[in-house]
Amino acid sequence: MKIKSTALSLILMAFTMMVLTSCKDKKAEPKSETHEELHASTAYQCPMDCEDGKTFDEPGTCPVCKMDLQELK
Repeated sequence: MKIKSTALSLILMAFTMMVLTSCKDKKAEPKSETHEELHASTAYQCPMDCEDGKTFDEPGTCPVCKMDLQELK
């Protein structure tokens, strides 16, 4: 019976050590976005909404009314 309690204690202690060492807070480094990532996350849309909410990845003019596309915020 003593062997079972010793083995159980060792297993419990090993499990506790695994949990404690795996839950360390890792300092998150701030991610700096590249120009492409910043540009890719920006959407542009016609101010007249000619195409019912269609957005564009790059600035330009609306293909329908030829107005300048505006950046969505």
